[in-house]
Amino acid sequence: MAITTINVGNIANDGTGDDLREAFIKVNDNFTDLNQRVVEIPLTASNIGVTGEGVFAGTSNNTLQFKKLIPGANTSITSNNDSITISSSGGINSFLVLTNNGSLTVDNNNYLGLEGRQNITTTATNGTVFYDLDGTDLVELDTNPRLGGPLNANNQNIVNVDTVSAGSYLGNLTGLVHDIDIREIYDYFDDDYDFGPLINRQFSSIIDYIISDYPVDAGGLIGDEVRDFNIDLGVLSN
Repeated sequence: MAITTINVGNIANDGTGDDLREAFIKVNDNFTDLNQRVVEIPLTASNIGVTGEGVFAGTSNNTLQFKKLIPGANTSITSNNDSITISSSGGINSFLVLTNNGSLTVDNNNYLGLEGRQNITTTATNGTVFYDLDGTDLVELDTNPRLGGPLNANNQNIVNVDTVSAGSYLGNLTGLVHDIDIREIYDYFDDDYDFGPLINRQFSSIIDYIISDYPVDAGGLIGDEVRDFNIDLGVLSN
């Protein structure tokens, strides 16, 4: 049903308009029509988003209720007709860094630096600090290197050696010396070695004895022309 217009005539009391009863009938009909058009919808609101704190609290007698924003430590809140501004007066004022040798207080006047030293470099990328170790010359830089276990040379040579010593501890050095196993002549150096009776022989050292006990082939003397050779083979005795 459409809204009905009340006829008020051309001028006051000219008798051309609706009488009072007719006019109020039209008023009642118009209110009935408007009432039929209105659909009552409960008043509500909601907080959107997945994370964060919501500001809508609920409704009371068709009144929307919202939570208040209260500033915390080192913050302030200001507002105008269009917006609310939350300001921070600063983050962490300072923090203490402890090390094995001293400490550092980091604040507005001091910064924390992550620096490398010998053979160590630092790199900052995408919020992460990387420490890179260069293993070159690490053993050479250590003036008193020590091993905590056996050294595995991984079939590599050890060159430019001055002296190999067992130190103050008794130990054995095993391996070949010019393809000779030193253990094969160990018996010649044993403290309990029995040389037997020395008959018509005189030795001044164990080396003299070894030489005398093994035949020596001097080879042949071959040349393009005859020459005189003087070879001192020592004294041959039984």
